[in-house]
Amino acid sequence: MASPLPKEPAMFARPCTTARTLTFAGLIAAGSVLSTSSHAALFCATTGDQLASALATADSNGADDEIRVSIGTKTRSSLSDGLTRWSYVEAGTDVTKALILTGGWDSSCTLRFPSPPTFLDAQLGGPALDIRLGTNSQASVQVSGFDILRGYTADSFAFSGFRLQSTGINSPLIVIDRVRVRNSGSDGDNTAIVALELRTGGLTFRNSQVSQNRSYSAAAVVLSTTGNGQINFVNNSVIDNTDSVPTSAGPVGGVSAFGSGTLTLYNNLLYDNTSVRSVDLSIENGVGLLSNNHIGILSGTPDANSGRTSGDPKITFNNSWYPMLAADSLLRDSGSTFVPGGAGSEDIRGQQRIQGAKIDRGAIEFESMFASGFE
Repeated sequence: MASPLPKEPAMFARPCTTARTLTFAGLIAAGSVLSTSSHAALFCATTGDQLASALATADSNGADDEIRVSIGTKTRSSLSDGLTRWSYVEAGTDVTKALILTGGWDSSCTLRFPSPPTFLDAQLGGPALDIRLGTNSQASVQVSGFDILRGYTADSFAFSGFRLQSTGINSPLIVIDRVRVRNSGSDGDNTAIVALELRTGGLTFRNSQVSQNRSYSAAAVVLSTTGNGQINFVNNSVIDNTDSVPTSAGPVGGVSAFGSGTLTLYNNLLYDNTSVRSVDLSIENGVGLLSNNHIGILSGTPDANSGRTSGDPKITFNNSWYPMLAADSLLRDSGSTFVPGGAGSEDIRGQQRIQGAKIDRGAIEFESMFASGFE
């Protein structure tokens, strides 16, 4: 019998894990807001513009905010090229407030489904989703249930798909769960597809997939922690990304991890990422606690690196572009169940996380009924 999962903090509990009716006191009409109390606001967004408006309101309204986004594809077609499609920039009034941003809801935002997610399509017009916390932030943040597509930037030292930036001196608590970022690109120097930046507090990025992206002189995923911050990178699949810069200095392709804080990487699949150096993980020497990761090519010597495997992980992308495990994949039943930040109860598709003797590595949990890899 599999060991029980550790309980997650109540503030990060998902409203539901299967479709069922929610019991909030006040539900918001699409594109509007109705406070459930004097200190909390609940939003329902059914279009890309409504999501942008909800984020712009939530970042400075002095309330705990929950934003629910309906299933389907959201765009911002009327926005000028180069501008970020969806932004949350925390104001001073909100540094102690919560943000819960979840996709996968029905059109009334009362039922949440484990699959499909909500698609945020930036249409190559600009960076997709940006969440930036203030200097004094002590916020709790949860983001889950999104498929981020076709972000793009030509700016340097930036991002194109998803960024979570918290460079303040206090201790926010952040969980990014079940997010997929793909088909995004950059043409600016040192620009990532996914950028996670933390100075203090904790940030957990888990059960997520970053694939089929093109960075330039950076990496598909950049993990940067300074001060006493801790980033937990758990049960993710970073695969089939490329970096197109034509020189040997800098480009990674997969994950670049560095900083003076704490970096933990558990149960990840980092494989088949190409660049001039074709590195799947580049980590600063003496930095990082690594356990049970499958890493194709590793650059750098982490502080600890137990249970690493390499070689062909035996995965196949299915019709929905999820990297499915073969029945004889060495990623099966080989992960650590108890991990920093918690493993979460579901894989990226909303399926039960442990279905065998142990948790599988990467973002996908093997299901025997779909052993062919096609759902």
